Amino acid sequence: MSTSLGSRTSLARRLAEDVRARIMSGEYAPGERLPSEAELVRRYEVSRVTVRTALRTLEAQGLVDIRHGTGSFVSDFGTGIRAGLQELRSISETIREMGHEPGMERHSRARRPATAVEAAKLGIPEGAEVLAVERMILADGEAVAYSYDVVPLQGFPAGLVDELGTGSLFATLSTAGLLPSRALAEVHAISDETIGWGPQKPVPGLYVLLDQVHFSRRGSAVAHSRTYFVEGRFQFVVLRSN
Repeated sequence: MSTSLGSRTSLARRLAEDVRARIMSGEYAPGERLPSEAELVRRYEVSRVTVRTALRTLEAQGLVDIRHGTGSFVSDFGTGIRAGLQELRSISETIREMGHEPGMERHSRARRPATAVEAAKLGIPEGAEVLAVERMILADGEAVAYSYDVVPLQGFPAGLVDELGTGSLFATLSTAGLLPSRALAEVHAISDETIGWGPQKPVPGLYVLLDQVHFSRRGSAVAHSRTYFVEGRFQFVVLRSN
């Protein structure tokens, strides 16, 4: 197999996704020791570096506890929806992989000129046309987040505009050839009763806000999202080490 960085990264990602799927299916139970590095190398026919990269990814997601000298163990993450804060993934995909059924309800959508703040974040002229979408994100029918998204329409496929906000934003951007490869995010704790809508709107309005700009592989900003995750319904994990 090729040992180029791109190939190795891709292999590690696929390995991490396969082990993650096995954890989510219950094949590897909470507290259970995963196969050793040597066993994973043999099973997947990859290098030890690839295995270690995949395990570190799972550790960053809060799914695996790496105990040096002992092995890697499945974390007991309960029934909550958990994601690594440094991950750039579709929220719907994360919800599904945690064993829940994702859902989406579009509250509003509007084609309008970009505000000065939006233009600065997206790197477009003030007044350029954008599509603003407000969505409720659900897991098993329960609201777990409210997202306010702004997508610049310059160069966006006209036939896909109506799909924005009806399902996964990442899925629509991917279909448009604009799948985000990185994001610049700010994280804030928010208490605001004006956020959200509907009978599931939490009271009081306590949220973890991810205010982020998504960028394509070419470096252009493809969306600005302010996603308010309902406190207690969505957990974020940050891996810290010395």
